[in-house]
Amino acid sequence: MASIYRRKNANGTTVWRAVVRIKGYPSVCSHWDRKQEAEDWAQDVERQIKTGQFKLELHNKIHTFSDLVNRYKQDGALEHHRSADDTLRHLEYWKSRFLDFALVHLTPELLGKERQLLLDIPTTKGIKRTPSTVNRYMASLSSILSYAAQRLNWLNENPVFRLIKLKENPGRDRVLSEDEITRLLSAAKESKSPYLYCIILLALTTGARQGEILNLEWRHIDFQNRIANIKETKNGRPRSIALCDPVIEELRSLYELRNPQKPLVFASKTAFGRIDIKKSWQQALKRANIKNCRAHDMRHTFCTYAAAHGASNLQLQTATGHRTLNMLLQYTHMDVKVTKQFSNQISKQILKGEAL
Repeated sequence: MASIYRRKNANGTTVWRAVVRIKGYPSVCSHWDRKQEAEDWAQDVERQIKTGQFKLELHNKIHTFSDLVNRYKQDGALEHHRSADDTLRHLEYWKSRFLDFALVHLTPELLGKERQLLLDIPTTKGIKRTPSTVNRYMASLSSILSYAAQRLNWLNENPVFRLIKLKENPGRDRVLSEDEITRLLSAAKESKSPYLYCIILLALTTGARQGEILNLEWRHIDFQNRIANIKETKNGRPRSIALCDPVIEELRSLYELRNPQKPLVFASKTAFGRIDIKKSWQQALKRANIKNCRAHDMRHTFCTYAAAHGASNLQLQTATGHRTLNMLLQYTHMDVKVTKQFSNQISKQILKGEAL
């Protein structure tokens, strides 16, 4: 049985997709500029399949990797990726490597050699890629090849599944000491950026990711209940974070000075997009004489201090938004109240050496 439906491409043009599904046979699909062409093609393919005249293997073999990337974009598959920009960048790299390769020629052996090249050859900046970065490239490749095998039936199987992931280096576990935190907050107050102090304080007392903090809008801030509702997270699941008293005070001050036309809490003065705090962050680290510290280390610091105050794994996972327990989200609203005490305790501990 054939299905015909219209699809709008990213460039605004419209194509008609025809999908022929017959029980006991692989699905066959194609795109056409006109609906009538799609219907005629589907009827002809359906007849050929039923009479045994349609060459399913040949239909699969003629597709190239370039065809697959274009089809992947047209079908909107990238819309389901949280890191679509990274995936697209990875696919452009693979497209430059494989270009007009027929998909059936993408064997595990070939992909293994290409992976090694990716690991060995430096980038344009002269830096070698880490195993974790190479694994991300392979994950993007695996995603599109699974799409070809499972959705389009252009491949019998995903060849990436035959490869074992590269062993990744252990992640960073940098935790700031109380003295470093005091110096950093003091340096942040001296920053030309009116937001830096509040951003760092938010990160230290909530464990929120920098991207989550910079994407906060005023409508997400609940001053009465002292929580912030994070709508866009890395794992795609919204959550709430508790705001301690010092953070509430800073946010109230910013709220009074806000531009009503700009929804972001930490809005750029010259544009409606997100601010860039890299320069002010590095300057604050230099003034505070803190070495080997990244913005994401604030998240590790929060977890360490909260655990020291008795936070359970469940409470920490809820506060930081890690998806590791199946039923975790059922306790979100309950645990945001519980974890509020940890935010307050941490703020009292790290701010005790600072005159408020």
